[in-house]
This record gives sequence, structure tokens and C-alpha cells, in this order.
Amino acid sequence: MSTASVVLFSTRGFAALRDSLHNLWETTGDGTELVVLAGDAREDVAMYLTRQYLRGRITGYELGSGQSNGGHCGLDKAYHLVHGDYLVRADDDLCFASGWLEKTVAALEAAPDIGCLGLVQTHEQRRRGRPRKVREQPEPSDAVNTRCFVTRRSLCERHECELMSEQPMETCLYQSRLKTLGHSLAYLPGQVTVVERDATDRGDSQTRLESDLPPHDGATGAMPQVRQAYQLGDDVLITCLACGHDELEVLAARIEFCRRHNVALGLLYELRCPQCNELHYEEDAQFRCPG
Repeated sequence: MSTASVVLFSTRGFAALRDSLHNLWETTGDGTELVVLAGDAREDVAMYLTRQYLRGRITGYELGSGQSNGGHCGLDKAYHLVHGDYLVRADDDLCFASGWLEKTVAALEAAPDIGCLGLVQTHEQRRRGRPRKVREQPEPSDAVNTRCFVTRRSLCERHECELMSEQPMETCLYQSRLKTLGHSLAYLPGQVTVVERDATDRGDSQTRLESDLPPHDGATGAMPQVRQAYQLGDDVLITCLACGHDELEVLAARIEFCRRHNVALGLLYELRCPQCNELHYEEDAQFRCPG
């Protein structure tokens, strides 16, 4: 059975990242491999990705390497991080339709000659006049919009994408190489909608972090469900804000409770830098009060 991996490029800040991940979780299966490359390595983005990784909701992530260069798709930075038979490259300003991944893989399985299947329209596919009825079938195309596309991993391994800092998207070397190998390009309509976002939108990240948490179970308590990410005595990869050392020792883990219901919400870790002995505290909220 063929598998698919999704690589999400996060460049528009916390709000766009959170919305994109929720949309992907809702529209893909539980076993879908999902990796995030975050060009915006702000603290709120890094914290959010770390928590999702520890909870097993994303397969992995990299910070500071998500910004593509000069319109290049950036898949050369990502394909070695995932293992699916098909690779999906997506920006964080897209909204995916229900069942899009199954339909996309099925379309490629049915057409072995297609090497790259775009899910976002190119300028050549946009025509004036009354919009025509969407037919969810691959349409031949001379170029694929690199904001979102699906390709075969075997082809990606044959052609490790080259950075194109001075070349426009229309001259993508990967697409040109696929054509020389006898593969066609196509576009599958009806699967992705572009969401208009302010590229500088940050939003209230703390409020969004809290709203992302599941509500606790009230009087029955969430104590059995609280998971300890760090064990006492462990050295964890967290940077000391005082001296810059990149490992902290876990000294203690304290359970935090909902004051209204006296129900466990998560943990507060006390960490110490072995270089300068500075103490740090990291909150790991896992539930929120429903009221």
C-alpha cells in the first residue's frame, strides 16, 4: 500500500502555522507522516512545534530552514526527512478539502506518467469569465505552482532539487528534469483553497496556545492523562537565556491545577543550567478549563 508524507513550510507566523496544522490533521489520516520546516523561528512557533512533536502530532520539524529561496520549492531540504512513497509540499496559507490526500494519491496511482501534480492553480489556468464547473481530474499543465504539489519520492531521489536563488519559479529545474525523463505535469482542481493572510500576522499566540488544548474532564480529573515529557535528572535541549548553553538539567516537575475545579492541567518544570547554575521554568499545559 502506498504511503504519503506531507512537508509544511511555515513562513507566516504562529497563527498561520496553527491553522494549517489543524486543517491537515482534520483532512488526513492518523498515520500520515507530517514534517514542518519553519522559516520563522520565533519563540512561540518553536514552543508550539516542540509541544506538537512531544505529543506525537507531527513527525518532526526544523527551525530556521523553511524559507524558500527566490521561488524555489525547497523540497531539497525536506525529502530526506520523510519516507512516504509520495511527497506533498505545502505552504501555510492553504486550506485543504476533506479527502484531498486520498484523491491526490489515487490520481497519481492511476496515471504513472504524471511526475508532479499541482494542487494550486497557475496563472495559465486562470481564465476570465464565468467560473467553469470543477472536475476533480488531473489537467495537463506546462508548469506546476510550487506552493503546493505532490510528487513521487523515487523521482525526487533521482533529482535532488537545486536551489534557484536567481531563477523564477516557471523554470523549476525539477520540473524540467521530469519532462526530460518522459513524465508529464498536471494540476488537480478542487483540493486546495488559498487563504489570504497578512504575512506579518502574529496574533495573540498565548491565547491561541491555550485554545489549542483539549478541555479537562471536570470532576473526574485529568491526572491519569497528564504526560511527563521530561524525566528528573534528564538533560534536555533547551537554550539557557543567561549564558547560551544549549542543555538544561531537569530538577523538578510540579503538577499545575485548575483553580476552579482542582483538576490537573499540566506540569511546570524547574530546570538548571550546568554552566552558570541559572534556574529556568517551563510550563507544559496539556489541558484547559472548559468554563
